[in-house]
Amino acid sequence: MSERSEVNHGSPELAGAPSLSPPSVDSRFIAMLTLRRVRLEWKLVRRLARFRSSGLSFLLRLASLVGKFGLSIYMARYLSLDDLGLYGLIFSLTMVAVVLYGGRIDYDLVRQIPKMNKQENYGLLRDQSIFFALNYIFTAPILLFGQHLLRESWALLSLVSLICWLESYSNLLFVNTTFLGKPILANIAFFVRSGLWSIIVIVAGLAFPPARNLWFVLASWAIGTGLSIALNLWFLEVRYWPGARAVAVDWARIRTALGRSFPIWIGSVGLVGGSYLDRFVVGAFLDMKAVGLTTFYTSFTAAVVMLVSTSILSVVAPKLVDDAAQRRATEYNQELRRAGFNVAALSAVLCVAISICVPHLASAMHKPEIAENVLALWLLMAATLVRLIAETAFCGLYARHKDREIWIGNGIFLFVSLLLNLVLVPLFGLTGLGISSIVASGILLALRQEGLAFLRA
Repeated sequence: MSERSEVNHGSPELAGAPSLSPPSVDSRFIAMLTLRRVRLEWKLVRRLARFRSSGLSFLLRLASLVGKFGLSIYMARYLSLDDLGLYGLIFSLTMVAVVLYGGRIDYDLVRQIPKMNKQENYGLLRDQSIFFALNYIFTAPILLFGQHLLRESWALLSLVSLICWLESYSNLLFVNTTFLGKPILANIAFFVRSGLWSIIVIVAGLAFPPARNLWFVLASWAIGTGLSIALNLWFLEVRYWPGARAVAVDWARIRTALGRSFPIWIGSVGLVGGSYLDRFVVGAFLDMKAVGLTTFYTSFTAAVVMLVSTSILSVVAPKLVDDAAQRRATEYNQELRRAGFNVAALSAVLCVAISICVPHLASAMHKPEIAENVLALWLLMAATLVRLIAETAFCGLYARHKDREIWIGNGIFLFVSLLLNLVLVPLFGLTGLGISSIVASGILLALRQEGLAFLRA
C-alpha cells in the first residue's frame, strides 16, 4: 500500500478523489516524517558511498575475526582448557559440516544466478533450501550413534547438531546473497553469525561471572547463527518466495549440480578435513586439555590466514583471473610472483610477532600450559607460512580453471595430514602435531606448484 493510500485509508470519502480542503495536521506530520526519513537515508547513502564495497566487506570480515579471536582468548582466560578443547572439537565438526552438507551444489548453481530473473532466483534458492533440509533429516539419526560414541548428553549433541545445520544453511545463504550482487549485506549477516555473538558473550561474561560457561557460549552461537539466517532471508526479500510455489522443485537441476560439484566437494572436504580433524586425533591420543591448547594456538594461525587472504589474495585474484583469461602471460606471471612475495613477507612478520608475544600473553592469563607447549605454536606458525604460499598457488590454479589439480591436491593434503597426525601425535604430543602440519602444508605447496606451470604466451 502506498503512503497516500495509507493516509487516506480511514476516510472513505477521500479514497476516490483528492480533497480541496487544506491539509490536516496529520498529513503535515506524515509529510514531515517522510521528508526527514528521506534526508536520513540520503545521508547514510552518502556515507556508505565513501567506501568501496570491497572495503566495507573487509571491515566486516575483520570485525568478525576480532570477535572470534577475542572469544578464544576470553575462553582460555576464564574457562578451563578442557572446556576450550570441547569447544574446539565442536567448532571443527561445524566447519566440516559446512562443506559436507549439500555436496557443494552451490558451487555450480550460483553461477546461474546472473542469467535469471528475480522469481527464478527465488525458485533456485528454494530448491537448494529443500535439498539442504533433506540432508539434515537424513543425518539426524547420527545423533543416536554420537551419544554412544562420545558419551555426551543428548542435550549437548542436539545443540551441536543444531549449530551444524544452522551454520551450513547460513553459509548457503551467504554464497547466494553474494552472487545476487549484495556482498555488503551478505557480510553484515556473516558478522552477526560469526562476530557479534562472540562479542556479546565476552561482554556478558565480563559483566556477569555466572555466564562464564560453555553452555552459554554454545547457546549464544546457535542464537547468533539463527539471527543471521533471519537477517539474510530478509535481505533476500523472502516475502516473495511464495510465488515460487507454483513451480515444481527442479530435481534434475540438483542432480546435475551434484555431478558437476562432486570433485570440488571432495577437494573442499579434503582441505577442511586436513585443517580441522587433527584436533580429534589429539583428543583421541592425548586429552581434552591438549585439544584446548591446540584450539588456542590455531586461533592465531586462523587469524594470520584471514588477514593475509583478505588483504592480499582477495585483491590479486580478480587480476589473475583477467590476465589468464586474456592470455597475458607476462602480466600473469609477474602478478603471481609479486603476490607470492607479499604473502611470504607479511605472513613471516605476523608469525614471528605472534611467536614472540604468546608466551607473554600466557603469563598475563595465568595459563602456564600455553607457554610450556609453545614449541607446537612455533611449528604451527611455520606451517601457516607454507600454507599461505600454497594458497597463493591456489589463486593461480583457480584463475586458470585447473579444478582437477586443486581437488586432487586437497585430497592428498587430507590423507597426509591425517596419517602423519595418527603416527606423530602419539609419539611427540603437540610437537608431532606441528611437524605434521609443516609436512602436509609443504606437500600441498609442492603439488600446487607442480600443477601451476607458468602461463606461456
